[in-house]
Amino acid sequence: MKKITLIIFLLFYSYSFSQNYINGFIFDKSSNKSLPYATIRLISDKDYYTITNEDGKFEFLNKFALDSIEVRYIGYRSKKVPLSYFKNNPKLLLEQEVYNLNSVNIIVKKEKDYSYKLLFRLIKKYRNNKKIVKSKGFLNLNTSVKGVPLEIIEGFYNSEHTLSKGITDLKIKSGRFGQNRSFPFYSLNSTDILKDFQLFNISHQILPQYPGNLALNVIKRKYKVKIDPCDNCSYDDMVLSFVPKKLNGRLFFGKIIFNKETLTIKKIELGINNPTTYRLTSIIKNHEVIPKEIILNINFNPNNFEKIQSLDYKFTMYYNSKKSFEIIETNVFLYFYDYYKIFDEPFFTKSIKFNNDYDKIIALQATNEFWDANYQFPKSFKALKSIEFLKEYGILINYENKIPTNDIEFIRPSVISWDKTKRLKWESVKQGLNESENSNKYINRNLSTNIKADKVYHSSSDIVKKNSFFNNYQSFNFSYLLDKHKDSNGENKFITRTIFDRNSSSYKNSRSKNMLVYLNLTFDIYEYYRQKLASEINDEMTFSQVKVLCNETFKKATQTVEKMKMETNSALNFQYLMRWNNEIKSKLDIDNYYLISNQK
Repeated sequence: MKKITLIIFLLFYSYSFSQNYINGFIFDKSSNKSLPYATIRLISDKDYYTITNEDGKFEFLNKFALDSIEVRYIGYRSKKVPLSYFKNNPKLLLEQEVYNLNSVNIIVKKEKDYSYKLLFRLIKKYRNNKKIVKSKGFLNLNTSVKGVPLEIIEGFYNSEHTLSKGITDLKIKSGRFGQNRSFPFYSLNSTDILKDFQLFNISHQILPQYPGNLALNVIKRKYKVKIDPCDNCSYDDMVLSFVPKKLNGRLFFGKIIFNKETLTIKKIELGINNPTTYRLTSIIKNHEVIPKEIILNINFNPNNFEKIQSLDYKFTMYYNSKKSFEIIETNVFLYFYDYYKIFDEPFFTKSIKFNNDYDKIIALQATNEFWDANYQFPKSFKALKSIEFLKEYGILINYENKIPTNDIEFIRPSVISWDKTKRLKWESVKQGLNESENSNKYINRNLSTNIKADKVYHSSSDIVKKNSFFNNYQSFNFSYLLDKHKDSNGENKFITRTIFDRNSSSYKNSRSKNMLVYLNLTFDIYEYYRQKLASEINDEMTFSQVKVLCNETFKKATQTVEKMKMETNSALNFQYLMRWNNEIKSKLDIDNYYLISNQK
């Protein structure tokens, strides 16, 4: 009954959209089940592509000169329909391909080691394919405990991948996330796990291995390989399945679906129970992270199988804090699109070393223009429920342009953007660089208990980053952020921001009120020049031109900061400090001395 209710709700929801969007659902004709992540080609003088979400729903702006769309899904007959079809029909039904079982029986009898040799022919072909494919990427991640949302993440990336190595690079362009206040959990390092996974190279990776990571003699020794029937394959398709002879936690079972004539892989499905993983641990001592199940599906682009289209990753773990026990499930979907087209990389006037993508998301923030122009995936029913839950019981970062102060303090970012309503505090400089974040203190993991933020690290490198930075010098580091994107009309939009780098800033001397005034005046000087910079930028300028202007402006601001430093003797000369305080007050309407004197 619940399933029927959900479908009715979603169909109603699709009709409630404005005329600016075209949307619909892709379903299996025989089972009437939705088909998630089906490929949609928007046919026009210049083709565009999108995919369905986990509910089988697609949606795109009605701005393209389209006459029809084509839908592809592995194991199903592709279907082309006119755009007018969806005016009266919410669902498009796909038919499964018919599979000929007799061809399997003939092939199996050919040779004893035929399946092993055929598998290694595939591996060898792909292991030698080192062509780099650049593209945009979109990541959707959700983590939950017994259906209760812990974390949701959405992010746009620049990516690179090869068929031999898999993902070789992922750099975030913009993102947003939400977290449960009573059980803060950080799982974005799933991207590190996926980057570390070698598609066809021999590797000692975080995740277990599969035949694509092994030599032929090792495959024969460790795996049973056979040709399996395929329930819904094309006539030329074949399935090779592989199962470890010994379950040791370091070998995936799975199957590869491929075209037997061209040796072209269409999909790889991997799974393992009770896996042994490398470099996965909890930051809290005496807390156990026990991996229980991993599922990883690699889907190749049906319009060009030489490119990866998406990765579907599920990680289930037991989390044991000795006082409570939880089963945590993380689901990640990473989709690649706009091949050989990438976003402009954000630019910083001074190098910033971010701890992880959470820091970058907060520093880069998100503009409605960028997300409206690039977000092409309708929210699934599950995602909508998670967002509503976290609005009430959690925090949402970048789902609005302005990040609430309390949320920033909760996340403790390493980079802080200038804000007229917020003044830097000494806590922003200290940042607890030499503190252990209560690592020896018991923290109740019960979802009903309010606790301090902690982090489950998906990579040992994160722990090193956190503990290896020592406060061995005194400096305040600022930078300008410059970012560029195109709006829904394809026009350039530039964003500039003044940021304070907490990670590389420190101050060991006496933390006086006057010195804190001086620190905030420095922040304000950089912001004053940034505002002048923003007024000089126009949308006709190139990114390179704006970068030059950004560097020149930052240099002028730094010279002014040096002048203040000399005149105030680094905040020791109160008379000159007040002169600079009044100067900033006249330009930005901020009285730092008054505000900091009255801080609680």
